[in-house]
Amino acid sequence: MSGDLSVFPLLPVLQMLLGSGKGGQFSVEHPRGGELWLGHGELLHARSDGLKGEAALQLLASLDGGTFTFEPDVAPPEQTLSLRQDAALHRLMLEADAWAPLIELLPDWNLPLRRTRQWNDQQPVTRQQYRALSLISPHRSLRRLAELSQLPPR
Repeated sequence: MSGDLSVFPLLPVLQMLLGSGKGGQFSVEHPRGGELWLGHGELLHARSDGLKGEAALQLLASLDGGTFTFEPDVAPPEQTLSLRQDAALHRLMLEADAWAPLIELLPDWNLPLRRTRQWNDQQPVTRQQYRALSLISPHRSLRRLAELSQLPPR
């Protein structure tokens, strides 16, 4: 099975696959794409380049386009998730809603980030924010920053 996520949105496609109880690999070609492995109505594993599990699932929930394929009977290389159909769809729906304003602001994840003039070293940040900010460079894309930080991408 294959299709275009701009025609067949991610959530309804995954709802159909999870509801069918089929197992296999769901792959999406997109700059923020990756793979999901399903089995018996559960999400078992998510991968998006260097991200796995919850972080990869969070990033895949941001997709509103790209092409997908589903290969049945492909076992996951590892299990990083254990989400039954309702829990998986609920999580993906919440993540998709949270991503909408961020994707509008930063639609191209291949462009490098830069600090604005308002930024200064005196601004208070959390440890996670510091980790992410320390990875910003003129030659590093937002996609690469998300991979290197190993933090939840949103």
